[in-house]
Amino acid sequence: MTALRGIPKLFAFIGMTLFATPWVFAAGTNDDPPPLPLVQSVTPLGIVQQNPVVNARDNAESALFKGKSIWTFGDTSMSVPGAKGTYWDDNSLSWTNNLDASGGIRLDHDLVDSTGAPREFLPYTRAEAQYNYTHDKAHCTKTPCGAEYAMWAQQVVPDEARNRLLLFYVEIWRVSGQPNWKAVGAGIAVMTPNGKVTRPIENPDSGTPQLMWDNGDDGYIDGSVVVADTLYSYKCIPDWVAMDCNVARVPLANALDKSQWSYYAADGSWSANEADAVTVFQGGAAGNSVFYNAYLGEYMAIYAQPFTNDIMVRVANQPWGPWSDAGLLFTGEPGWDDNFDYAAFAHPEFSTGNGQVQYVTYVHDTGFLQQEIPLTQVVFEKP
Repeated sequence: MTALRGIPKLFAFIGMTLFATPWVFAAGTNDDPPPLPLVQSVTPLGIVQQNPVVNARDNAESALFKGKSIWTFGDTSMSVPGAKGTYWDDNSLSWTNNLDASGGIRLDHDLVDSTGAPREFLPYTRAEAQYNYTHDKAHCTKTPCGAEYAMWAQQVVPDEARNRLLLFYVEIWRVSGQPNWKAVGAGIAVMTPNGKVTRPIENPDSGTPQLMWDNGDDGYIDGSVVVADTLYSYKCIPDWVAMDCNVARVPLANALDKSQWSYYAADGSWSANEADAVTVFQGGAAGNSVFYNAYLGEYMAIYAQPFTNDIMVRVANQPWGPWSDAGLLFTGEPGWDDNFDYAAFAHPEFSTGNGQVQYVTYVHDTGFLQQEIPLTQVVFEKP
């Protein structure tokens, strides 16, 4: 159970541009990166409290929308079968109205099914649902039995001006009981304030038009930050033990139109051609949280270093960098069966002191189909 795309040690359980021209030059591209902030204190605050029927969830990214901190997850193992009778969701969603994390975080609301158990929030297309039905073990009429399309949640991006929450996700294909899976593509779902989630058409020329990125492309789903009304999103490509991250941008209003995206290139410009994109930093296992820290006056990226239990930080003056070298924030608890911690994310909606105090989570394996999400308070000082 992991969203560690392209990293060998993984489990799979079930059983922007502000301009109209394609090229523009970015101010400040030759600046040196700012120094890393000093860390005044690191305080473990226990684990994020969740619905007691949840045995395991991963990813755990969040954002503030309509006064609520909304959290999305990938694979979710439960102690009850739910309406599907499977003890499993491929994704799930929780929220809380309490934005004071100083004593911990309790996710006291869940999107639930008719039995009261957490349920998946990302809807299937008719073709996906039919494929899963004819291949599931209860109704299997086509081989391989146990095959399914599944969707894992990624970053959460509020768009209050358009009364919507953008929910990034990656779609995979896998077979129950087998450790490997294949990426199908990635997209952006939309939630409205009444809780309705849709997967709109984003790539009309594709055979999977609801996926903005198709043909196995994981897409720009490894962290996002909104600056004014421009969305910057990151794509991290595995390079053995490193994750090389590119950045793209798009006007937030046009986020669902792939033709409006542009990509940061080697000469400090933004190109309409994704092939021109270059690495801006090396990021983390299962994604990164990127946000503006007003206390420091700079952008911050927090992530889990691949193949370690280390939680890292980088800073930059612009979303495209140049980014600082990585610094160690803290080291997470060692996982069950030597599994590494992953999916480390900050949750800036809980921050205090104008961003001086941040709250960081990561996913920690405690047993077979057992996980917890530790919460850590980090207090920064200006360098």
